[in-house]
Amino acid sequence: MNLFSDKISLDGPLKPRQKTGFSFIGPDFFEVDEKGEPLSHIGTIFPEYRTIITVRGIHAYHISIMTEFLRQTTPEGQLPEADELERLICLDAVPLAFRGEMIIIRSDPTGMENVFAADRILQSFFPKERIQFTGLNIPEIRMQLRRRGECWRMSPTPRSVVEICRYLRASKVQVATGLCVYHNELTGDRFLTCDEFMRIRPLIEQDRSEALARLREILNLLHRTNIWGIPELSFLLPAGKELELGELERTVCLLEAFPDRTEAAEAVEAFDRFASFFAEAAGPGLQRDDYTDPEWRRTMFCRLLGIDEGEMEELTLELSPEFHLNVQWLPGAFIVGEEICFDQGVDPRVQGLILHYWENSRRLLSINIGRIQESQSSRDISGEEREVYLVAMTTRDGKDFLRILRLMKWDVIHRIKTGIPLAQAIEDTIKYRDYIFDRLHAAALLGFPILTYSEIRLEITIPGLGVVPAFFFERQYVTGVVSDKIPLSCYKNPDFIENLSCLLGLAAAFSLVLGRVSFRTGKVFYDDGDELIQLDSNSIPSRLVIIETTGSFTDCTTPVADLLPQCLDRFRIHLEKSVDSGMSLEVVERSVAAFAEALCNKINEVRQIVLSPSSTVRSLFDESPSGQGGIRDKWEGIMNRIEAADEKALRNEVLTSRRLRF
Repeated sequence: MNLFSDKISLDGPLKPRQKTGFSFIGPDFFEVDEKGEPLSHIGTIFPEYRTIITVRGIHAYHISIMTEFLRQTTPEGQLPEADELERLICLDAVPLAFRGEMIIIRSDPTGMENVFAADRILQSFFPKERIQFTGLNIPEIRMQLRRRGECWRMSPTPRSVVEICRYLRASKVQVATGLCVYHNELTGDRFLTCDEFMRIRPLIEQDRSEALARLREILNLLHRTNIWGIPELSFLLPAGKELELGELERTVCLLEAFPDRTEAAEAVEAFDRFASFFAEAAGPGLQRDDYTDPEWRRTMFCRLLGIDEGEMEELTLELSPEFHLNVQWLPGAFIVGEEICFDQGVDPRVQGLILHYWENSRRLLSINIGRIQESQSSRDISGEEREVYLVAMTTRDGKDFLRILRLMKWDVIHRIKTGIPLAQAIEDTIKYRDYIFDRLHAAALLGFPILTYSEIRLEITIPGLGVVPAFFFERQYVTGVVSDKIPLSCYKNPDFIENLSCLLGLAAAFSLVLGRVSFRTGKVFYDDGDELIQLDSNSIPSRLVIIETTGSFTDCTTPVADLLPQCLDRFRIHLEKSVDSGMSLEVVERSVAAFAEALCNKINEVRQIVLSPSSTVRSLFDESPSGQGGIRDKWEGIMNRIEAADEKALRNEVLTSRRLRF
């Protein structure tokens, strides 16, 4: 059973034509039929032979067409032997997939020069904004695109349920019959679902030729591999599950043996037996195609991206989990020698940031900037400017650097939107910037594990306003996992929860001492995205890093003991996860004690800093203007709160709290 004829005739729909200097075989890019359906979902470029093939089918078919094309157009004796010719054609082939208005080039980590050659050919037909590369999860490919300043051209991974569903629908294709399968654009693999297979059953009686064609196509593709050694078709099954093909092959044989027979009882019985095996292996969650079903959607999504669904937290980017599937790389610039060349349509802020780093580091080899798509916190951020960027840089000596940039949330533009005149908006923004840095300085003097921030100021031209300053806070990127997004599997380890409890106690001290609360609701900011937990070589929590100090100094008068219950409620969530994972109550009690000890020790440590005769912490803002609500007044309230805190009472409150009982 061949998917296509062994004898290929380059005539009719396969007749080559010349188009802008290239031999073109097949329909035009994105050409559709009378129903508006694409005539082909795939293509192959052969850069060495300046040929593009877009015939419907599989990429192996395109290689066969290319082979026959060369045999018919090359003078006798000038082609190598058949095996060598096929090898050369396979090496030259660059597979394409058409998704919506985009062309996706299948990247090859061992042959990116050829991939980039195909990209240059495609750019003679389309702007490069419509051409993307696969390989987001392959380090070698990401590195080469980074070096070109083109991270933004990697085919992006969906970042929401809506985007995932759209991606799955766009991946649904046909090969040679009416059978619908889901196409992995990265590897070329296709996946057949149980639901789609069952649609063949009524055709056995209603349209036997179509049923036979679809079943033949399934068997043919199951036995084929593409030029990368990847199966052309697989069944959508849970990881580790397989199917025997005996009953499927028997169904085909029966249909072939009795093509004109009106009764199809034996074939139907054989089909039903295989279908039952398929359904049993698939399990309840994969028997029906349903984009709204989390299990089906997640499994298909993982197959199409080559991800083990059992390791969703270990996704492709070399970043902490909160950044996974959440970075949109933006058009920027590429560096050639001592020159930097910007892409068309680069955002003015992105261009300004790139120039900032370029001017301050002439030894850059590449720079890429991505926007963090969605906030990882559930806080109410309405009315705030919340642009966050990730900057990835490589220097000429091969060193990589990552930076996180956060646009000041109440910046000049925000203030202008509220009706404040430009000059006053700039003045108020600068005062707010100074206030932020004062808070950071104070937190560092009290010994809290915060990061060092610096300022980047850009001058952006806004139509109708003129030149407006934009302020960014910059910090280094640090690895770890934020405390409220720790994978559930970690809680099975008693050492993990005990060490985590200690760090969460330290984090609670930070929020309680500095009055980190929402100005809208008075809710304490704690364990909701700002506390980064770093792990040791054994994956045990070893260090706390406060990556953001949001809300500091908002509540400067409420006693620590009155704010503490909110922290205990958050802490309980971690204990519940541990208990649900089978942890003993003895370990839970030790974890509560570790939390209490860390909390009280840190508050005592801060008090010693404040009360030390040689310390200037208490008078830190004495030179600032006095008055209610000013930083001098706020700092005085915080100092009084620290001195009034009773560690013994706090420890007892934690150890005896009903909130932490199980």
